[in-house]
Amino acid sequence: MHVKGFQEALDNMKKAEKIGKQIKYKSGYSNFTFDLWIILHMTNCNASFSHRKQYVTPINRAFGEKFQNMDEFKEENNFKRCLNKMDLSNVIAAIDRAKKIMQRNQENGYTLHQYKGYQYYKENPSLAAWEAIEKVLKDCELIG
Repeated sequence: MHVKGFQEALDNMKKAEKIGKQIKYKSGYSNFTFDLWIILHMTNCNASFSHRKQYVTPINRAFGEKFQNMDEFKEENNFKRCLNKMDLSNVIAAIDRAKKIMQRNQENGYTLHQYKGYQYYKENPSLAAWEAIEKVLKDCELIG
């Protein structure tokens, strides 16, 4: 189910690129959920979860919160409070932590899948959100 939705999103990105408006997309997937990328700003998260709701425990640990569920975490004020606990050093740490996850996936012999020019691992955790962020930080000369 998730793979089909993911591939449909990639299909739509490729279609948009062909419209002629010089749109170029860079995927920033996070397998299993974007919340993994948020957690990595504060701490490691190497668990392979089977449901999105399981991220509430590492979110609470990472941000010193006591959310009862993911819906509470995603309430605008709560989410913004967590974001306000981050700075540039946390973004750089998230990039490093994400790279380590991807390196472990490679070392474990997982298959790097290719679909319409995009690469991803089906295993979780796995993510590429860090790639675009790292490029922006390098382009802005905030990191080497």
